[in-house]
Amino acid sequence: MASGTGGPPPGVALFAWVKQELLDSIGRGEFSPDQPFITQREIVERYGVSTTTAIRALNELVADGVVVRRRGRGTFVAERGPAPRPAGGSSPGLAYVSPVLRAGIHDAEVLAGLSVETAALGHQLTVAHTHGAAHEGEVLRSVAAGGARAVVLFAHDHSRAAAAIEELRREGVVVVLVDRYLPDLPTDAVLFDDFAIGYDVTTAMIERGHRSMAVLWSETDVTSVRDRLAGHRRALRDHGIPEFPERSALRPYALLDAAARQRRLRALLASGDPLTALLFGNAPTLSIAVSDVLATDIGFPGPLELASMDQSIPDAVSPLSVVSARLPAREMGRQAAQLVHERLTGGQGPVRHVVLRAEIQVAEPGRNTLVVSGGDDASRTRVPPG
Repeated sequence: MASGTGGPPPGVALFAWVKQELLDSIGRGEFSPDQPFITQREIVERYGVSTTTAIRALNELVADGVVVRRRGRGTFVAERGPAPRPAGGSSPGLAYVSPVLRAGIHDAEVLAGLSVETAALGHQLTVAHTHGAAHEGEVLRSVAAGGARAVVLFAHDHSRAAAAIEELRREGVVVVLVDRYLPDLPTDAVLFDDFAIGYDVTTAMIERGHRSMAVLWSETDVTSVRDRLAGHRRALRDHGIPEFPERSALRPYALLDAAARQRRLRALLASGDPLTALLFGNAPTLSIAVSDVLATDIGFPGPLELASMDQSIPDAVSPLSVVSARLPAREMGRQAAQLVHERLTGGQGPVRHVVLRAEIQVAEPGRNTLVVSGGDDASRTRVPPG
């Protein structure tokens, strides 16, 4: 049975969880091209999901080229043509290691691109999850001991993986990071241009007329977040807008309890000119903050527009935000697989960062504006239909 059958982590769409579980099963070799793939009905029974969820997960795998439908025969894992293999004829193992609590849309998209490209290049993929920064080293050493010749690592906030990565590299294991890098340890990495994300999202909000905005974060001690903050600050400076440190400080918001989040919102309102916009380091933080605003007794001064530096819906602007960054997460997975393959097949160049640019998506005027009205004792909140 597939791993993680206890259900998806909070906030993870069912179809994305089922899709990732099926990708994990394929990576472990549970299905071969000459055997029928798991059926829609079996998915429903195995994972306890609806028929609609099962169909969507299967359709996603078909669209990615992971499985194919054969008329009159059923669905099968896609066959791959001949691919370069190392001396000895064995297929080198590649492990994808990521935080278990991150198994949402973003992680599923990275894994989808990685899985398809890994199979096309003739490598076997396994998936392992870490339960915290302290667990990373143990998992990395474990997958290497299990035969992995390469690791793609999505590191934790406050990652402690540097020592384990150095050990693996001394043993000849290729290590590529995704989404972030370790400032004190040069490694190959595939990254988003996070400075540009922070700059472009902020600029798009300024172009909508906002000059008083604040940013809320979840993770705070990773390079991607720090680069986004640097881009945000630069955009403010370039447009002559004063920065209030209280409104962009790298302090966690999403992990606070409800009372602490309310205090944070009150502090933001008192820290400068009346707020007209809230920006968020990621989509989950945006969702939490919207719930807080809907439940708040704080008297907001007027309409708010929200923006996110990523998005929870891969191909569309979230209905909760007027501006969001569409991250090329699948391409990140593909590029990571290609970089691993280059190293496994003899590439000896210096370590490098592959940097991917995000697409900034902007809602039409009048859509997705959060309107908050009423005084301190009776706030009312609504999101106009979009």
